[in-house]
Amino acid sequence: MKKIKFTSVLLLAFLSYAIASAQQTISIKADKSTRPLIEKWVEAYKVINPDVKIEFVAGKNAQSDLTLVSVDEGVANVVSVGRYALLPVTTTENPLISDIQKREWKEKDIQSLFFVADDIEDDYDRSKNKKNNLTNRLTVYSGNSRTSTSVAFAAKFDRSANDFRGKKIAGDDVYLLSAIAADKESVTFGALENIYDLQTRALRPDLAILPLSVKKNLSDALANGTLDDVIRVVESHSSDLVVVGNFGFVYNNINSEVDAFLSWVLSDGQTYNNESGFLRLSEKQAQTQLYAIANHQSKLWAHNNE
Repeated sequence: MKKIKFTSVLLLAFLSYAIASAQQTISIKADKSTRPLIEKWVEAYKVINPDVKIEFVAGKNAQSDLTLVSVDEGVANVVSVGRYALLPVTTTENPLISDIQKREWKEKDIQSLFFVADDIEDDYDRSKNKKNNLTNRLTVYSGNSRTSTSVAFAAKFDRSANDFRGKKIAGDDVYLLSAIAADKESVTFGALENIYDLQTRALRPDLAILPLSVKKNLSDALANGTLDDVIRVVESHSSDLVVVGNFGFVYNNINSEVDAFLSWVLSDGQTYNNESGFLRLSEKQAQTQLYAIANHQSKLWAHNNE
């Protein structure tokens, strides 16, 4: 991460004039899952920049300088600041748990379980009667809010969010876990920060991850490892069955102080991602985002000195 830190130091020095000027409050809007991580960033950032004012805003119509979104939404003017990982889960009280855990779920199995069948899948389903019966007995829960990761999960399997079977839940994706707790014969998907206990680093005792047909190091981590074991493997090796997506901030109001905060998040702030259950950006990803901020800041500097 040396290149990232070096670039960040140069950029923060380049932005020093912003700190010396009249301070402006930075407002942030985030969902429930990511807010704890962002609060850690804000707390750590204020230690080195105590005069900076950063506040959180909420509400559908609330205006903010930075709004957290899934980068998969295709929104313009987004700076990626981290990654999340999604895994298919059910509850330990599911009466079908024994049948679910008897098999290794392959990519085609996940597609048939979570999504409506298409012409290509029909033959597969007919040839897998036993598995198809289990699929039909399980209710799928997915999200339909703007901040839901359902779009990213569907895209991983070349489907759209409209293709999910079952029921859709409004609001934050954490409510998907509440839904399967109430409806026992069901499945959903959850982000690492929601399905693991961030204090003990163990999988929540009421949840079970579907046994996936993946490489041994990942299989072992999912079956017996801690949150940190899973993060370590997923950060270093991609998998066809583990959905990984980026999240970032939309620039609603661009100014030097916002640039400085985002630059810090992309360098020093990445150390807090794993602690909160998220993945860090790769060095290449972070460097690309830092260059984009530096390019914007150089234009703003030129404009202010015309």
